[in-house]
Amino acid sequence: MTRKVVTRTPSREVGVVNPSWLLDRPVEHETFLEKCFIMVALSCPVVTEIIHQPIKMKLVHGPDDTETYTPDFKIVFCDGDHTIVEVKATHFVQKNQRKLDAAKRQLASDGLKFDLFTEKEINKNGLSARAILLMRYARMTFSELDALECKRLLEEECSGSAHVHELMSKGANEALIWNMVARHNFRVPAGLNITPLETVEINHPQGECHVYFRSWFGVARG
Repeated sequence: MTRKVVTRTPSREVGVVNPSWLLDRPVEHETFLEKCFIMVALSCPVVTEIIHQPIKMKLVHGPDDTETYTPDFKIVFCDGDHTIVEVKATHFVQKNQRKLDAAKRQLASDGLKFDLFTEKEINKNGLSARAILLMRYARMTFSELDALECKRLLEEECSGSAHVHELMSKGANEALIWNMVARHNFRVPAGLNITPLETVEINHPQGECHVYFRSWFGVARG
């Protein structure tokens, strides 16, 4: 559940998201855009951990030109890979471009990945709104027997992949199907269309999780 907000203004919302169905700790956020990012990241089937403000960096621009930088998140994937993420409203990117470029170069020199996400990726085509809807399904409670039967139907009677309505026709509960998507038992394609026509699959581990994570936000390989 999303816990009580500490302070709030039209542009700032400080609080935590507590996805106890997936992570073993709450995730803090300092803006509403960060909160939306967390929701979309949680919906991505290759994400296993989200850490707020994971490191503090000393950026060196020149002999007497340094500054401290704390990126917003570290995202860990099921293949063991991870990326450092900055969430920034588009109108603040240019102002902070020197800092962001220096952070990306420094992280790359250490063999680490760096991603910048703005509202253009996070909210594209209503993505964050659908992710928030998926989190509502995540909070629902179903019996372990019902979940096992739903998984069996998909694995054995649908060969591991089916449209949601096809799985429902075999007796699966629609809310349970989306609950299992939210909990990463099942996966859907990038775009996260929560409709009976969407294809749902068993969430088997796959390679290149960072590439998949970027595609979840509609970002090409890069």
